Amino acid sequence: MEGNHMKGAKYILTAAVIAMSSVMMTGCFKPSKDAVVESKYYQSLKDQRDKLSVQLKEEKKKTNSLNKKIKAIHATSGDQKIADYKSRVKDSRIIKVDFATNTIKNQSFAVTNIPVCKYVKKIVTGCNRMIGITPTDVEKQYKQSYSYALIDEDNTTFEFKVYGDSYIVFDEIPENVYAYNGASTVGDALIDAKEQKNYSNVAARIADAQIVVTDKRMKFNDTAIKVSKIIEKAKKLSGKDATLDTASWNEYRFYTSGTLTKILLGDRTVIGIEDKNGKQTFYQISDKQKKNLKKYMK
Repeated sequence: MEGNHMKGAKYILTAAVIAMSSVMMTGCFKPSKDAVVESKYYQSLKDQRDKLSVQLKEEKKKTNSLNKKIKAIHATSGDQKIADYKSRVKDSRIIKVDFATNTIKNQSFAVTNIPVCKYVKKIVTGCNRMIGITPTDVEKQYKQSYSYALIDEDNTTFEFKVYGDSYIVFDEIPENVYAYNGASTVGDALIDAKEQKNYSNVAARIADAQIVVTDKRMKFNDTAIKVSKIIEKAKKLSGKDATLDTASWNEYRFYTSGTLTKILLGDRTVIGIEDKNGKQTFYQISDKQKKNLKKYMK
C-alpha cells in the first residue's frame, strides 16, 4: 500500500512539471510588470525618452525667448514707425478721406469736408499703442471694421482699419494695435449701418446722429441731442411759408448711420429740415431757440 502511494505522488509531481513546461513553451506565461521595467531594453528606452524630453524643454525655452525678442523688436520698430508715420501725416495737408466697411460690399463714402479731414488726421496723430493686444485679437473680436484712407494734396495715401470704437491697425505697421477714443465715430456716421433703425419722427433721427458737420465745424452726438430738443418743440408751417428759398441759408448736416438730414437756418425764426430725399419741411422757432441753435453749432 505504501509503495503504491509513493508511486501515485511521483506521477502527480511529474504531471505538474509537464504542465509547467507546457505553459512556458506555449507562451501563455506572462512576466510581471516589475520584470519588464527592470529590463535593460526598457531602461535604455526610458533614458532616451528622458533625454529627448529635456532637449524639447530647452528648445521651448529658446523659442519662447526668441519670440519675446521678436515681439520686443516689433514693438520698438513699431514705435519708430508710428513716430515717423505721425510726423508725415501731421506735415501733410489732408484734402480727402475715403471710408469703407467690410460688412457691406461696395459701400464707401468720400469726404472733402475740412473739419472731418482734420478729425481723422487727429485720430492718427493722437493715437497710442496698446500693450498686450495683437491685430489678430481685434480681428477675431470685432467682425466689423472700417477702412479709413487719408489722401493728401500730393496724392499720398495713409490707410488704417478701425475695430470696435477705438482700436486701430495701420496698413504700414501691421504688427501693432493702437487706440484713439471715438475712432469709429465718423465711420459710424457716414457708412450705412448693416441694420437701419426706424425713427418715428425727424427729431428722433437727429437725436441719434453720430456727427454734425458744417463747412467750419464738426460736432458730436451731444450737440445733435440738444438740437433735437429744439426740433421737438418747433411748430410745422403751412400755406405760403411751407415753401421758401434756402439757397443763402446756413446748413447744418446731421449724419445718422449713413443717412443725411439737413437743418437750414436763415435770417428769420424759421428752420428748414431737409430729409435724405431732398424734401424740405419748414418749422417756426422762437428767438431763444434760434440763438441756442447758433450757439450749439459754433
